[in-house]
Amino acid sequence: MSAAAGGPVTARPARAAEQAEVCWFDTREVTLGPADLASLDARETARAAAFVFPADRHRYQVAHVMLRRVLAGHLGTEPGRLTFGRQPCPACGGPSGRPVLAGPRAVPARGDDPPGTPRGADDAWPASRQAPSRTPAGEGGEPGGGEPGLSFSLARSGEAVAIAVAAAPVGIDVERQASGCVCSLASAMHDDDDALVRAMPEPERHLAVIRWWVRAEAVLKCTGTGIAHGMDAFPVLGGPAPGRVPPGPAPPAAPDAPGWAAAAGCSFAALPAPDGYQAALALPGPRPIRYQQGSGGR
Repeated sequence: MSAAAGGPVTARPARAAEQAEVCWFDTREVTLGPADLASLDARETARAAAFVFPADRHRYQVAHVMLRRVLAGHLGTEPGRLTFGRQPCPACGGPSGRPVLAGPRAVPARGDDPPGTPRGADDAWPASRQAPSRTPAGEGGEPGGGEPGLSFSLARSGEAVAIAVAAAPVGIDVERQASGCVCSLASAMHDDDDALVRAMPEPERHLAVIRWWVRAEAVLKCTGTGIAHGMDAFPVLGGPAPGRVPPGPAPPAAPDAPGWAAAAGCSFAALPAPDGYQAALALPGPRPIRYQQGSGGR
């Protein structure tokens, strides 16, 4: 989970439609130079400057510099030439939908966190709050500043940054293990997940709550709705629903078995994550979850 910023940007082949590319970064292993910081837009620069603690500012900067480098690597352009906007929320039509590549001089994206986003006391968990994006159509039906169908999702928590890129909508989430008890969040779950979690002893219950969060948020990022409208519309802690995941190799035992969130129309699975973190990836439709390790835009 490491990368260095800087270096040439070269175009990479498009991703296969049935899989995502996942890139991991450790913010402690990334050194940002003036050119890297100059690639951020005015909104990102202002957001970074608002952080009180330098470590938090660095984490934010690494996440957004590396997102630009990963996307620029796919598009064969320079990171600083990318601009972002937001689609309307599919649930309410508000301006908090998924961030998108918007083309030159587009309206900048809003901040990471919609109003009311819950956070831990130390801002460590939950801390990643970005919906996925898909390249919108521009004038004349051409993609707005990017490759047709290029979608992405960014998550960050603690020192970990995870970026997913796919040819279809995609959602990724990563969360650092919370230092305090998070079991009270069970009340925000779907009833099926709530019943499973409440029957567990500690520390299994604590870990299951975080597992629920990353799966549910990955699904909601994939749909573009985000967490502002609640996370209890579908269960994510049980096994796959019979007949809803295409035939294939037998899935591993829970908690890593692929699942299907019927209410959201997405499949999801746990991702291997650094020690002390949990992560999940979601893609649309009933499908096996496939992904490949990305090069981080290098």
